[in-house]
Amino acid sequence: YIICVCVEAVVSTQSTGIRQIEGKGRGVFSTRHFPRKSFVVEYSGTLISFEEAKRREAEYALQPDKFGCYMYYFSFKNKKYCVDGTAEDGTLGRLLNHSINGNVETKLVDVNSAPVLILVAKTDIPPNTELCYDYGERSKDVIDSHPWLTS
Repeated sequence: YIICVCVEAVVSTQSTGIRQIEGKGRGVFSTRHFPRKSFVVEYSGTLISFEEAKRREAEYALQPDKFGCYMYYFSFKNKKYCVDGTAEDGTLGRLLNHSINGNVETKLVDVNSAPVLILVAKTDIPPNTELCYDYGERSKDVIDSHPWLTS
């Protein structure tokens, strides 16, 4: 994978970049071409334990108008973790929308023995294309309350 640490080259908030999308909220758009398998953006936030994530998720659910759900659960070295991207911190990975047929996919990278979630291009992505990935949510209860997860 080609990894670029220059987020400015990835997306910007000018004529392309973050946009409001009817029915989805904010979305992130490419501002340049991304070759297949190239680094697009990091899914960043606070790395927390599975137990802490469940506690926070319950707390966030009490104030749904104040908090969205930006929790990304995964396993790394036989331990369950979560990256909590709920806080508005200016990062872009948390703003990518869902699509079952997304054009990026998540990869777990070991950086100095710590897990890092990155999103890489599944296909060549031209400029001015919305960046989306499959959230992987298949729970009937969640899908019933968020039917857009089926598309």
